[in-house]
Amino acid sequence: MSDLDVAAMLRNADKMADDNKYAESVKIYSKIIDFDYNYTAAWYGLGVIKAKMGEFEESIKAFEQAHRINPDYSSTNANLAFLLEKKDPERAINFARMAIDTIGEEKQLLRIANLMENIEINLFDYSHKYQGDQKEDVVTLTAKSIPQEDLEEGMIHVEEVDFVNSKTARTSRANKMTEKGDHASAVNEWKELLKKDNSDIDSWKGLADALSKAGYIERANQCLKRVQELTEIEKETIVIDENEEMENLISAAKEVKEKIVPIEENDSRDVNESIEWYNKGLVLMSENNALESLNCFDKALEGSPEEEIELRVRAHNGKGHALYQLEKFADSIQEYHSAIVLDPTSVTGRTLYNMGSSYASIELYADAVKCFEQAKNRGLGKEDQRLCQTQISRCKLLIKEQKKMS
Repeated sequence: MSDLDVAAMLRNADKMADDNKYAESVKIYSKIIDFDYNYTAAWYGLGVIKAKMGEFEESIKAFEQAHRINPDYSSTNANLAFLLEKKDPERAINFARMAIDTIGEEKQLLRIANLMENIEINLFDYSHKYQGDQKEDVVTLTAKSIPQEDLEEGMIHVEEVDFVNSKTARTSRANKMTEKGDHASAVNEWKELLKKDNSDIDSWKGLADALSKAGYIERANQCLKRVQELTEIEKETIVIDENEEMENLISAAKEVKEKIVPIEENDSRDVNESIEWYNKGLVLMSENNALESLNCFDKALEGSPEEEIELRVRAHNGKGHALYQLEKFADSIQEYHSAIVLDPTSVTGRTLYNMGSSYASIELYADAVKCFEQAKNRGLGKEDQRLCQTQISRCKLLIKEQKKMS
């Protein structure tokens, strides 16, 4: 399935939702997620529709996944704040505060953000004397009971994805710890952030500041040295001549094509049959059956007439996706190159991103950076562009590590 197919499916799902055809909309969002588990727009749409259908637990799960992928999207955080207000007030407060950081001081979000403030707490008995010899029954004031299945489900949520420990939440907590003078706790928060992204300059700066204030000057200086290294890597931008790089890609693709044993022309090729095989391959990919989908894309190519360029390009891209899923990264790169040589103008940001991921998987980081750099300027959304930049930073760091080893 290409990025164009996914975009069309998303538009269709949105239209179904607008027409109040919620069940149909849910099916399409789910298919998109099966193909690309990190497709935020599909998770967000699924969360909204599940809430409209009254399936609030499923809605929360969908929004939580959307938040895991992009923790800074204000509408996701606001919706989680409303949905969790009664079920889990502490988390609701956290999400409300994150949403306020982006949206501003919206009335209902402010109300949720301040849920735990000014609560009057009363004691059952104000006497400080312990009456150990009393025989009266002890009266226990309990919170509203929660069904056991809800408790167990909540525990699963916490174990699977720690949403309150997103980058935004941890950064905020670390800064507040520093303001309070609790530098040891601040250090722990920054360390947890760096476990998730060892190339984040802001986290290294935060850790250096916390260590310095805690009295660990030498360790703080080591962190600042790391900041300097990462800053230098970011400055080492690879200037790409689009035309030259496209020529290089086409040249490489031609070499691949020369190695392929030509298929004897078959005048009886049926384009409709090839389309059927291609569509079947897409369905199998959405079901995470990469091996069978690869066979279908092969059959689509075998039966496709030479003049059906668009179909052949899509089939090669489909093979590239399937081979990547099967961890045959070098083979997947060849398929992407084959698609490029057939029609250089059809190269999309998603194809270049996938090819960059394959290059990175076989430790050809410089080639991966070139693909990610080009992908950013080929129709990707803001979130995908951010992912590209993250990949570029990581690959540059790995290039530097490779140079140290050589």
